[in-house]
Amino acid sequence: MIDLWMVLALLLLPLALLIAWPVVAKVRERKTRRAEFNTDGPEGASQAALYREHLAEIEQSRADGAIDEAQYVSLKTELARKLLAEEQGGSYQLAQRRDGGRGLLFALAFAVPLVALGLYFYWGAHDDVALYRDIVASQSGASDMVVEARITQQLRKRVESHPDDLNSRYMLAQRLLVSNDIQGALAQYRYIVAEEPEAVNIRAELAQALFFANGSKITAEVIREVDLVLATQPSNTTALGLAGIAAFEREDYAAAKSHWQRALNQLTPGSNAAQALAAGVQRAEAALAKVGSEVGGEAVAESTSVASQSADEGASKAQTAGENSIAVTVSLGDAVKYSPSTPVFVYARTAESPMPLAIVRLTAADLPARVVLDESRAMMPGRSLKTVDQVQVVARLAVGGNARPAPGDWQGEVKTLAKEDWSKPLSIVIDQQI
Repeated sequence: MIDLWMVLALLLLPLALLIAWPVVAKVRERKTRRAEFNTDGPEGASQAALYREHLAEIEQSRADGAIDEAQYVSLKTELARKLLAEEQGGSYQLAQRRDGGRGLLFALAFAVPLVALGLYFYWGAHDDVALYRDIVASQSGASDMVVEARITQQLRKRVESHPDDLNSRYMLAQRLLVSNDIQGALAQYRYIVAEEPEAVNIRAELAQALFFANGSKITAEVIREVDLVLATQPSNTTALGLAGIAAFEREDYAAAKSHWQRALNQLTPGSNAAQALAAGVQRAEAALAKVGSEVGGEAVAESTSVASQSADEGASKAQTAGENSIAVTVSLGDAVKYSPSTPVFVYARTAESPMPLAIVRLTAADLPARVVLDESRAMMPGRSLKTVDQVQVVARLAVGGNARPAPGDWQGEVKTLAKEDWSKPLSIVIDQQI
């Protein structure tokens, strides 16, 4: 917004000069007229003195009898005419300058708006304003798939033309991650972190993208990035969540519980992220109780009782986990033209956000096929099927190969699917072109 106001200020400056120009020209005209026609000045005094000198000569000639009365009157008249002609010549030159000033004024009146408009488009301000409006519409939920695709494309162009615009890179990275273009998101996150090593929040998102890129598995690179973040910002919730996953995978359940609990304490109670972390804490507690029950002996009798109770709760949760899944059969319409290798994305999302809660990637050659959307298909912690009661289910043939919806793609969808209907048979036919 600051850049926009600066551009507007620069465009208004010529307009201010254009408005002030007539006043300045008028003042200069008056000064010039005084300088040229003031008889008290040097030029006016010279003309008057010359006139008086010639007039005295004519009068002396008449007194000496060199000329008669008729000749005297004729010469005096001619002398007065010459003086008047000289004064009118000065006025004519001034009028010429005034007419020239008016011509310049009219030229500026037409040139300034045209130049300002040309600079506006040349500097890219028009494209930037259009992109800003699209992003505002996307954030308010007033956009559609065409607008979302256009935003991503404009951000790509912006990053290519302005490589140092890290804000645009960050927005592009987030959108690519949401659209499951994880490698594209990784490239943008890596660039930002290389330019701004102290940006710990973005480094945490880089670690998260690396986690997804490796099939939701912890790798040495993920751990390295997480450690760097926690060394600088021990309360970073994204890094704590990943650290908890790493600890749980190596069966350090106490550390996993500690990491997840610290992250949970910073979140709003009842939020999706808080619910996911609370479930993680419960899993870690159940695993700790199970380990304690396997030790045996009187010293752990009480722990064994607690472990048994936690194990029963865990079994109950495992039994209900199947409720957080949607089975859908996907097929292609007869009118759809496709290549067997064309990607097909099947995903569930909420009506409020384009970000998938669960997603499966196929190819056109795999169809018709039956896929299951469940917790294992979630894109990131804190956003999964178990956190919502109603979803939209979409199956899309990405003709251009992009994870983000784009004009020319084909899709089918179920606009509203309540949780109580998730267990019912569901079929989607891809037959609508975007």
